Amino acid sequence: MNQEETFSAEQSMATITGMIQAAKNKLADDGFLLIFWGWLVTVAALINYISIHMQFEKGYLVWPVLMPLGGIVSAVYGYKQGKKKTVKTHIDSYLSFIWGSFLISMFIALGFMPFHGIKSTYFILMILYGIATFTTGGILGFKPLIFGSLVSFACAIISVFLSEPDQLLIIAIALIFSYIIPGHLLRNKFKSQHV
Repeated sequence: MNQEETFSAEQSMATITGMIQAAKNKLADDGFLLIFWGWLVTVAALINYISIHMQFEKGYLVWPVLMPLGGIVSAVYGYKQGKKKTVKTHIDSYLSFIWGSFLISMFIALGFMPFHGIKSTYFILMILYGIATFTTGGILGFKPLIFGSLVSFACAIISVFLSEPDQLLIIAIALIFSYIIPGHLLRNKFKSQHV
């Protein structure tokens, strides 16, 4: 008798449930990245928006300054988290591919921004925020991420009818609902489970 036959349906379900719970706990622990990037992009968008209205021409420089710094912080954090990791589940792999494809898509959108313009880039980014958080929320069964992604999709639609400066405000709103609020809820849930 092979090993697969020794598992009952209940044992298999318990194993799957345990894997999902472990992934939820991990993301809650890693909720740092959702919170960190949510706040970083929101602050950058608001600084850029205010600088435009104060007629400070160099306000856009907040992006090339803060985003690379955010990338460095994320890389260091990811490296440290990777060293702590002992087991990688299938859910971890799914999430890695989702967020990996999100990063690749975002870099393509930003890299070709001179060809399709800032306004289209903001629209595309909000769609990408929505896709990443919607699929992550669906896999983990975490509704705040799903609801947040719907706000992000709605913000993308609304942004089509706004001016470029006002699109910065709608990006901030998308990040608050799709990253910051779900990120803090995940972190709080994680902390409550590990008191």
